[in-house]
Amino acid sequence: MKKTLLRLLGAVATGGALIATAPAALAQDIIKIGVVGPFTGPFAVSGQSYRQGVDAYMALNGHQAGGRKVEVLYRDSAGADPTLSKRLAEELVVKDKVSMLLGFYLSPEVAASAPVANAAKTPLFIVNAATPALMKMSPFFVRMGQAINQPAELAAAYSRQQGKSRGYVAVGDYAPGHIVEQSFIDKFKSEGGEIVGNVRIPLNTADFAPIAERIANANPDVLQIFIPPGAASVAFSKALAARGLTKKVLIIGQGEAEDSDLPLFDDSIVGFNSIIYIDANAKNAENVAFADWLKKNAGATVKPNSFSIGAFDAMHLAYKMLNDQKGKPFDGEVAMKSMPGFTWKSPRGSITVDPVTREPIQNFYLREVVKGADGVKSNRVVKTWEQVKPTPLK
Repeated sequence: MKKTLLRLLGAVATGGALIATAPAALAQDIIKIGVVGPFTGPFAVSGQSYRQGVDAYMALNGHQAGGRKVEVLYRDSAGADPTLSKRLAEELVVKDKVSMLLGFYLSPEVAASAPVANAAKTPLFIVNAATPALMKMSPFFVRMGQAINQPAELAAAYSRQQGKSRGYVAVGDYAPGHIVEQSFIDKFKSEGGEIVGNVRIPLNTADFAPIAERIANANPDVLQIFIPPGAASVAFSKALAARGLTKKVLIIGQGEAEDSDLPLFDDSIVGFNSIIYIDANAKNAENVAFADWLKKNAGATVKPNSFSIGAFDAMHLAYKMLNDQKGKPFDGEVAMKSMPGFTWKSPRGSITVDPVTREPIQNFYLREVVKGADGVKSNRVVKTWEQVKPTPLK
C-alpha cells in the first residue's frame, strides 16, 4: 500500500513544469506568508478554522517577527483540487513573493505543491493532510497535524488492552481511509485480535443504514471508523445508534466529533471515543488563551480544533524562523535547518519537530463524548499517550 501511495502522490507531484527558483528575499521590511485553503466549497469550515488559527496567533503574539512586519495572504482552493492548489502556491511564491506557505487540505494538494516548495526553497507547513508518504516528497515540508496511521495503531492496541477481540473497520473510500484501515488491522492482529469485517464507504454516501446493518451482522466488539467530519459523520452516528451499536460496541474514531462540531449531533454521539492530538478543553495556559480569543472573536461556541491549532502552530514556527534570521535576508534552506529537534509549548501540549522525519512528536488523547448536567456535549479525555514519536508506515 505504501508503494502504491507513493506512486500515486509522486505522479501528481511531478506533473507539470517546475517553477524557476525564486531569488532569496532581501532583508525585507515586510515578510509575506501565503495560506492556501478551502475558504469556499464543501470544506469551507476547515478553511475558516485555518484563518482563525492564524488570526489568533497574530493577535496574541503581534504582527512582527524578527524586526519585520508579517503580512498574510489567503488564496482559496475552493475544495480539494490539486491543480488549482499548485497554481495558487506558484502565484504566491513567484508573483506575491511569499517567504513561506501553509495550509492546504487533502494530501494530493500538498503532493502537487511539492515541486513549488522544492524549486523555490520555500518552507511549507502542512496543516491537515495526513498521508505519511508526503514527507518524503520535500525537505521543505513540516507536518503540523499527524500521520494518519498513528491514532489507528493506538486505537488497535488500546482496544486489545480493554479485552476487545473482534474488530471491524469502516472507513471513507480514499487514500487516508485505506491507511487507517490497514494500520488498525495490522496492529490489531499483531496484538492477537481477529478482524471480523471491514468496509470502505464511498465519500458521497448519504444512507448509512445498510452499512450499519452489515456491521451489526458481523457482531464486533470494537469498531474503528474514519469518516470525513460534518454531515457524513452525523448520519453515520445516527445509523449506528439505530442498530444499537453505540450501546454495545466500543467505537473509536479520529476527528469525526470535535467539540466545535458536537452541536450538529443528537445524543446518539454520547459515548463516542476518538483518538487525536488535541484536547479542545485543555487547561494549559496556551490553550486557555487560544480558546478565549476564539470565543470572543470567532463566536461563543467556537472551540479549538485540529485545523485552527495546526495553523496556530504553523505561525509559531514561521515566527521562529523569522526571529532566527533577524536582520538577514530570509533564507528558506537556513530556516529549515533550525527545525529538527525544536520544542515549544502549543495549545495541544508540548511538541517537538522530529529531527529525522519533520513530523511532530506530540501527545495523543483518547476522548469520550459526554453530556453535562447543562445538556452541553463535550469531549472528555480518558487517556493520554505522551510524546508519541512518528512510526513508519509498513
